[in-house]
Amino acid sequence: MKSKKLLLLTTLMALLGASQQSLIDKLFNKLRSIGQSNYNKHENFFNLHSELTTYKASPEAQKLFQRLQSNFQNHVITGNTDGSFEKIHDITGKHPIVQAFDFQNYSPHNPWHDDWSSWDDGSVQHAIDYYHKTNGNGIVTFHWHWFSPKGGNLKSSTFYTSNTDFDVSKGVQQGTDEYNLILRDLDQIAGQLKRLQAENIPILWRPLHEAGGKWFWWGAKGPDAAKKLYDIMRDRFINHHGLDNLIWVWSTPEWDWYPGNDRVDIIGYDSYPGSRNYGCPKDMWYQLRSITNAQKMITLSENGPIPKIDDCWQQGATWLYFLTWNDLLQQQNDDQHIRDIYNNQRAVTQQ
Repeated sequence: MKSKKLLLLTTLMALLGASQQSLIDKLFNKLRSIGQSNYNKHENFFNLHSELTTYKASPEAQKLFQRLQSNFQNHVITGNTDGSFEKIHDITGKHPIVQAFDFQNYSPHNPWHDDWSSWDDGSVQHAIDYYHKTNGNGIVTFHWHWFSPKGGNLKSSTFYTSNTDFDVSKGVQQGTDEYNLILRDLDQIAGQLKRLQAENIPILWRPLHEAGGKWFWWGAKGPDAAKKLYDIMRDRFINHHGLDNLIWVWSTPEWDWYPGNDRVDIIGYDSYPGSRNYGCPKDMWYQLRSITNAQKMITLSENGPIPKIDDCWQQGATWLYFLTWNDLLQQQNDDQHIRDIYNNQRAVTQQ
């Protein structure tokens, strides 16, 4: 087929003469652009799983999942952590849709209390209030900077590998003290998730984030231990505690760390390219697409700078949502860029 096109172009050039070279070049470039357009459409084809990985997920979780799928590749949903959430409205006059909260302080072995006890910092109630205030239009996501179940020193962030000697490879072995402590911690967080379940609130649940970086203890011993911990958590939450309101988000981009399409609902990437670097991390988008065989929605599960939406779409990187991290909102994005993002025709916001 290509040879016939070239023969046609050569014949036209001979008939029209060298003076018409620019016309031929334009025609040839047009054919190339059509081919590239069709290629991009093929590359961005998805065969999304229509069902959640939680058997008999709650109606609210199913409804949210369908809503996310209807937006995916058409719009990008705006998001921000709770600490700087209201600043968005101050800058743009709009609110994001996704608000992120952390179970960090609910960890049973909390190094920021002298007696190592957990405490309720109000995040769960805040999430409940946010969801109901928006009549369910707002989306709640939780992550967990999980203070290590034991080990470490007071006044140190023991979710970091460097601040604890807790061994996750022992924590995934039944019968060990570490395993029992893992279950204790999971049961504590399950109790908080049940508060949200009782309010019929679906949650984008993003545990064990950035495991592949190994800077958190849950990733310190490699992918096998991290994936076993993830499976233990899923079994404990779904089968033991009956939590049916969770949409499971996995956010580490390495191939050998991925738990599998049967255990993940959304895959994400945490993007921190440096202050005011608004370029689109398209290579990572395509990597995540390949890891999941184009069967899962792809999200920017954390970000410092917000990538330019139009650039991402032109490059085929259609993120489900972005989620800007705390003070990095203004430290790594200028106000005009934030306004441009929230006024983009593809951005889904709340007024």
